[in-house]
Amino acid sequence: MNPFGEGMRLRFGSAVFLSTLALGIMFWGLFQIDLPFARFLRSVHLTWLEQTGDLGTRLGSGAMLVSLSVALLLAGFALKRPRVFEAGWRSLLAHGLAALVAQSLKHTIGRPRPRFMHADNGFPWRPSFESGLDSFPSGHTTASFAVATVLAKIFPRLAWPVYGLASFVAVSRAVRGSHFPTDVMAGVCLGMVVGISVVHPIRDWKQWVIDGTTHVLPYLFLVFSLLWLTTHFPSHPTADVMMAAGVICVVVGMSARIYGQVSGAYLLTVSWMGWCPGTMLIVIGVALTTGLWVIVVLAGLLCLIHSLVVPHAVTKAVLPEERPHVISPSRAILAEIPLMAALALAILFIPQLKGLLPIF
Repeated sequence: MNPFGEGMRLRFGSAVFLSTLALGIMFWGLFQIDLPFARFLRSVHLTWLEQTGDLGTRLGSGAMLVSLSVALLLAGFALKRPRVFEAGWRSLLAHGLAALVAQSLKHTIGRPRPRFMHADNGFPWRPSFESGLDSFPSGHTTASFAVATVLAKIFPRLAWPVYGLASFVAVSRAVRGSHFPTDVMAGVCLGMVVGISVVHPIRDWKQWVIDGTTHVLPYLFLVFSLLWLTTHFPSHPTADVMMAAGVICVVVGMSARIYGQVSGAYLLTVSWMGWCPGTMLIVIGVALTTGLWVIVVLAGLLCLIHSLVVPHAVTKAVLPEERPHVISPSRAILAEIPLMAALALAILFIPQLKGLLPIF
């Protein structure tokens, strides 16, 4: 169902503009990390790290992805399972399109791979079919996320496992020194967009944008935040104040989520779709605990974009008699315990991650 009707064009256009701005900020940040990250990896020689990179490369190879799609096709046909058969041909199509687009961009842009980046200023980008001048975007990452997106859409329960494997492939390409962080990020974006386009008809192009904004951006934000956090250490005097403010925001946000479930003050879901005000406050709070303004700004943009793209996620009053089930305070608290535990661990570990990679 398309949530955009008449009168929503301004909201939709604003969301697209802000999404582009958020992506621009993330790529701006990653371009600053590219060369120092590549130099750092060249100075590290760990057998287990190289083996991990090789494993990810094999998992994201064309042969492995095609074999997976063909296996789904044959299993769906033999077992007469239409969804499995659909997953097979759609993932195969997504892989083909991803490879075509990625290879076209690789040779049109002609960015050198990290092993050719000897000077601090890098190496000129130019169209080329030479080996090694095909770094941007990462082909393995693009294909892996295209296939993962299709499988996650057809089998929602497998979303986390398939995205987890695709993420492992993406990280391995950077860790192995085959690609820069921006190459990997571009591959994630491109792959998910290709996957979304394969599972949605062309006429539903607005739904592509909605899915891209509500699924791709949060994922990219998490990846960027982790990389930015581990390569930067906040030295400004407001870092401690931001940490305290972040903890307060998280506590207030959790209280708002619990109150919303008990009183019916607003509709609430725990998925990416349908963020409630309490969830948005939690996102801002966790970003504040990093002490890094770039992450805080991106978190604010993400919440604003989400409220524009998913209008039904905005606060909505619900009368008690309209609620199918009454949720007691104890039950609401128990339901939120996993999230509370995850947030507590995040707040405890964030200070340990600051500046973990000494690349500058």
